[in-house]
Amino acid sequence: MKLSTTARIAAICLAALAGAAHADTQSITVSATVSGVCKLTAFPNMTFTALDPTSAADGSGSTTIQYKCTKGTAPSSFTVGGSSTGTYSGTGANALAGTGGNLDTIPYTITWTAPTAAGSGFGTGSTATSVSLTGAILNANYVNVKADTYSKQVAIVIAP
Repeated sequence: MKLSTTARIAAICLAALAGAAHADTQSITVSATVSGVCKLTAFPNMTFTALDPTSAADGSGSTTIQYKCTKGTAPSSFTVGGSSTGTYSGTGANALAGTGGNLDTIPYTITWTAPTAAGSGFGTGSTATSVSLTGAILNANYVNVKADTYSKQVAIVIAP
């Protein structure tokens, strides 16, 4: 049996309509999670003023640390040398150490105000937040040490 062109087109249309009648539509949820992150973006070294053992002046130093956090995220902790109290005492093994065979050390303190500002993100137009660190060396702690360059690495940690 030979179908006419019209009959064949009608059969194709009926088959297409029958397939469409059995179609099903569902929805899926698409999601993404953005992590709350804080990162130190600038952490310049702290250099104390020249310490003159003939002077009665205490030594001082300062630096400004900068950080950025995910938009709307504020730091939950900020530590200097492991201290979150706003004061770090570099004494004993944490004191400033001389070079080479120089066994003299210089105790010092660093103070700061814990940051609480929420971040504006990391992209274009975001701004960093600053935290000022202030250092002090008492005159009595350096008047009887050898002439040398004294230093110590101190960890700065920020967490969201």
